[in-house]
Amino acid sequence: MVDRALVPLGLRAAPWPTLLLTTTGRVSGKDRKTPLFFIDADDGPAVAATNYGRHEPDWSRNLRANPACRTTSRRQTRRAVARAANPAEFESLFARFVEFYPSYEDYRARAGREVPIWILEERDAHTE
Repeated sequence: MVDRALVPLGLRAAPWPTLLLTTTGRVSGKDRKTPLFFIDADDGPAVAATNYGRHEPDWSRNLRANPACRTTSRRQTRRAVARAANPAEFESLFARFVEFYPSYEDYRARAGREVPIWILEERDAHTE
């Protein structure tokens, strides 16, 4: 259980927009599942690969190697293809991530690298 006192005030009031991202491991070839916050973009959910300002997360590197993935949200799983946000999309989406959770700006500064934002373009619904 999460101690609500440790949760930033902005995240306490509303449900956290999360999805489960399933990528294919670039080395193992196995399914790798990661829960992530997301922002709705025009073409599908967008996720930011900040990893708290550390190295690029494995799920992001997996998408670089193979952009085919699956998203699960609200008990519905969809096939998707990930693409990196273009510069205009990035700035708009990143501002929305910061509005949602201001620490994203700190993570970006700490990273010392480009922080990818992936847009997960949904292809179709399917059941598993």
